[in-house]
Amino acid sequence: MKTLAAIQSFLHNRRAQNLSPATLRWYEYLLGELDKVYPELPTDPCAIEAFLGSLADRKLSKESVHGYFRALKTFYRFLADRTGIPNPIARINAPRQEDGEEMQTLEPDELMRLLNSVAGAKLRDRAILTLFVDSGIRCSELTGLRRQDIRTETIVVSGKCGKREVPISEETKRLLLALIDNSDSQHVFLGHKGPLGKHGIYSIVRSYMRKAGISGPKQGPHRIKARIW
Repeated sequence: MKTLAAIQSFLHNRRAQNLSPATLRWYEYLLGELDKVYPELPTDPCAIEAFLGSLADRKLSKESVHGYFRALKTFYRFLADRTGIPNPIARINAPRQEDGEEMQTLEPDELMRLLNSVAGAKLRDRAILTLFVDSGIRCSELTGLRRQDIRTETIVVSGKCGKREVPISEETKRLLLALIDNSDSQHVFLGHKGPLGKHGIYSIVRSYMRKAGISGPKQGPHRIKARIW
């Protein structure tokens, strides 16, 4: 079986289940990386382990590698149920994640209320919230974003494990391009006195969470990131 055909069948099924556009793009992007390495669908656990190992060699974070594992786990479970092919993920241990306590995440209806809360807001704030919900990037990655980091279908973000490309939607790209068109700065997100920092981003996100009626002891973009990724 061709990997691309299997991915298309899987995505068609996910669309029928009304998954969010951001989640569908997440699956399409991550599984597309498998297709680049294995045009013929791999069913050998060793091949999957080699693929996950290659991601670590690219300096992806443990969190990102675990995201690939979760996508593959769902993908192969679907294929095993539909076609009866062997499920190689069932024989592989999950990669280790970053240490830390589990985050309280936003529910889908809370994400929709959060996006609705920025309707009619200033362009910068709409871009910030839309980008967080669409991509799940870290606050530090968002504050470091520069105009040259905006690509055709992705953004390039810089984190503690180096640079990585993150897929974005057409709506997110439209907002980002409109934002930099109105500025001469190399930084994408600006405050009154220059580039926005972590505290400025947290203040903006918390204000819209309150407006959306989202409660919880730890408010901030980390709750959005935990839900998406």
